[in-house]
Amino acid sequence: MRYIVQNLVAAFWALLLGEILGYIGSQLDILTIQPLEMGIIAVVVALVGANCFYYLTHSAELKED
Repeated sequence: MRYIVQNLVAAFWALLLGEILGYIGSQLDILTIQPLEMGIIAVVVALVGANCFYYLTHSAELKED
């Protein structure tokens, strides 16, 4: 259950920060804002990155006999 909650929190913050960064980037380049596309890309990138980080650090933990 904890793993699912961690992914949901990561997805929420990725969506929020991705929308903010997408808005700023679109204003700097004078482009049309596409919030759905920005949100989906941000969530996917964040979940892939967070899960890769989790599995890399989880496998590196010392195992006690």
